[in-house]
Amino acid sequence: MKRILFLVFVLLMIGGCSTIKEESIEKILNDGMNSQLEITNVYRTGYKYYLPKGIKNINNQDYNEILYSSKYPFYLYVDVVSYYNKVQMDYKKNEAYYYSSPISSSDGFGYVQVKSLANHKYFVEIMYNYAKIEVIVTEEDIKESLAYAIAILESITYNDTVLGSLMGDNVLNSNELEFNIFETAKSESNYLELVEQYDQYNDNDEVPDMYFIK
Repeated sequence: MKRILFLVFVLLMIGGCSTIKEESIEKILNDGMNSQLEITNVYRTGYKYYLPKGIKNINNQDYNEILYSSKYPFYLYVDVVSYYNKVQMDYKKNEAYYYSSPISSSDGFGYVQVKSLANHKYFVEIMYNYAKIEVIVTEEDIKESLAYAIAILESITYNDTVLGSLMGDNVLNSNELEFNIFETAKSESNYLELVEQYDQYNDNDEVPDMYFIK
């Protein structure tokens, strides 16, 4: 049943943008967080995740990744140290934002906030399952970007054995991981600097069909 629910959610996300736009942000997030299907097609040191069709990975370095849809670069950061140490957090809703709310399910917790910017753009920030995605989009693409983001974040599966080995060897502790997964972005400039630093996308590259199950 979980398999069917997840596939329905992903198919609606990638093939029915009008359907996504008709849904509330709360329903999109709840459906994504409760999909719980163990499928992956991206493998990293200490974790793996599912990359939906229409999104490609164009750069990854030290748990920082740049993903790209047909319109926008998404910045993904995976905080394996906080996951391994089972760090908890509280999020206070910010009424000044376009959207702001803590999120949680039986398997994880986090927050979502959407802040309006100049030129009719919006800075979307979502943290869940010890990972965070940031993206700047137009208002009409807020819900679609959240659907992509929560599908990716919910699918992340950590390898405790590998992470335990890295922690034991001080590989992770010795790295200067400046990104605080529980700290909301001070400004969208942080996102822009990270995308500029890691982005090596070539507009001529084709977005491959990532919709497969290993």
